Amino acid sequence: MLGKSKTINQSQLIEQYTRIREIVRKLQNDVLPGYLSRIAIETSGRKLGIMRNNTLVLSDMDQTAVLMDYSIYEYQENGKNAVSRYLAETQLEPDSEKYRVAKAMSESFYALVQVEEVLPEIGVEAHDFLRDKRFVLVDIGFSHTAVRGAVIATRILPFDDFAITSGAPLPMDAGMLSKMRPILLQLAKDKESGKNDAQGWTALATSIIRIYLRGESATKVKYGEADIQSVNAPLRRDTRVGRNDPCPCGSGKKHKRCCGTLAPLR
Repeated sequence: MLGKSKTINQSQLIEQYTRIREIVRKLQNDVLPGYLSRIAIETSGRKLGIMRNNTLVLSDMDQTAVLMDYSIYEYQENGKNAVSRYLAETQLEPDSEKYRVAKAMSESFYALVQVEEVLPEIGVEAHDFLRDKRFVLVDIGFSHTAVRGAVIATRILPFDDFAITSGAPLPMDAGMLSKMRPILLQLAKDKESGKNDAQGWTALATSIIRIYLRGESATKVKYGEADIQSVNAPLRRDTRVGRNDPCPCGSGKKHKRCCGTLAPLR
């Protein structure tokens, strides 16, 4: 169960983090892109507002990392994302570290994380105020630049005593957080009424990322470990979906009324 560690053995934690980060990097760069069709990339681009006139418009490699992260974790075919399909098709030993990492990836969630304390050479003590969760976020590079009170939007991979990011964090300034106020108010209402579900959390992540990508003054994050594969790399499937065909995400709606259109900001 993810929670704040009571004691931290720095050397053991860093050693464990280094092994885990390398497994995540290989899966996200070399394995999971093979579970994405071209339509998955294009649909994700439309959702994030960076697919224009059937062309992906990416200003830099940081946006490529964000797009691939979103495609791997948020885009679904028949109710499963790339991680779920990988786990279903691959026989991993339940006691292996690779299975532990893949399981954490399958349990990942998108978060707005505020830095509560900086842990030098380890990471930060973080508070995800979307879910009101506190945990140790291990990220050696971030420990060098983080300041108390700073907020980032990022995908969290939870382990027993700590968490890591998937490698595509986005800094949130006051202007962006102000634009998110209606979204956060709606989230609070949904929590009270018990309406939060997987599709709702995906819509929330989509809105947060789109607000960031629209922010002309956004400070770019240079994340050295995020060596995301080019979207022009060979993909597993090259299936085209008609506008009136059932959407491949499994929603039951026509493609033109689901993933074939831009997700509106709430």
